[in-house]
Amino acid sequence: MCFEKVVHMEVGWFDEPENSSGTIGARLSADAATIRGLVGDALAQTVQNLSSILAGLIIAFLACWQLSFVVLAMLPLIALNGFLYMKFMTEDKVMKMYTKKCEGPMKTGIRQGIVSGIGFGFSFFVLFASYATSFYVGARLVDTVFFALTMAAMAISQSSSLSPDSSKADVAAASIFAIMDRESKIDPSVESGRVLENVKGDIELRHVSFKYPARPDVQIFQDLCLSIRAGKTVALVGESGSGKSTVIALLQRFYDPDSGEITLDGVEIKSLRLKWLRQQTGLVSQEPILFNETIRANIAYGKGGDASESEIVSSAELSNAHGFISGLQQGYDTMVGERGIQLSGGQKQRVAIARAIVKDPK
Repeated sequence: MCFEKVVHMEVGWFDEPENSSGTIGARLSADAATIRGLVGDALAQTVQNLSSILAGLIIAFLACWQLSFVVLAMLPLIALNGFLYMKFMTEDKVMKMYTKKCEGPMKTGIRQGIVSGIGFGFSFFVLFASYATSFYVGARLVDTVFFALTMAAMAISQSSSLSPDSSKADVAAASIFAIMDRESKIDPSVESGRVLENVKGDIELRHVSFKYPARPDVQIFQDLCLSIRAGKTVALVGESGSGKSTVIALLQRFYDPDSGEITLDGVEIKSLRLKWLRQQTGLVSQEPILFNETIRANIAYGKGGDASESEIVSSAELSNAHGFISGLQQGYDTMVGERGIQLSGGQKQRVAIARAIVKDPK
């Protein structure tokens, strides 16, 4: 569910450093696994412990309520000690100490050791003090109370061992749900919007101003007007960073302009169904991305993987790729490698052109 949400985020969301591919990959793998770990054996253990606590309390109070109250009076001390111990040992505090340029790691380790030692020591002190008090009072009232409450106390102590896992899962859940609760500003999965029956192909940018969300201090376009007539070949020429690729990104609604509008056949593209709009266009970038699959699968991807063999071969011939593909030992079944590393730059581009052609864009 989280991955599905990620792939529908607007492109600008990925421009933020905290949403880089590496960070998102780590959150998807580590955080989801942490949550899964908590709701597995740990959840079963929690249910078992709660049952033990409830059964122990019922048995104890039925047997001797006076002794039960004496022993229960000791439990808040154990709980308070556990709370203070966890307060000092939470990950947030450790991380803050770590981010402070890792100064004095030895002192930090010693301090944590002292806190840990005192915490465990006091826990056992309170535990055995509870035993001593219970034995003292139980000299006259001893019955099944002590054993029943011991069972409950053991369940409580076992539950406390789940605290580190639950704290990790809490952080992981916050990370996962932060993604799942966020609504994409430009979501291609939304089915609302207009669909044009006939696409002519007139494109117009009217008084467009734009800054990338991740670089709000850099003005890319200021009141840009551009008209591209259907059937015409248009070249955008300019130095690096002048906004050539940005025009393409805006046309495909990877981003929306800060002001102004972009129209297709006189209709503002924001009002069009986004998935349909992108199906009408074909794009081959300077550095095309190929998937670690066969050449056949990479070309067929242009049509959602549903392209027939004849369509794949025909598009490869039109892109001047069929010749070199046929010369490969495995032909169209050749694996291109991660990001197409097994092919040369020119070969990658020709496969990408074939992928665009098989889509049959308007």
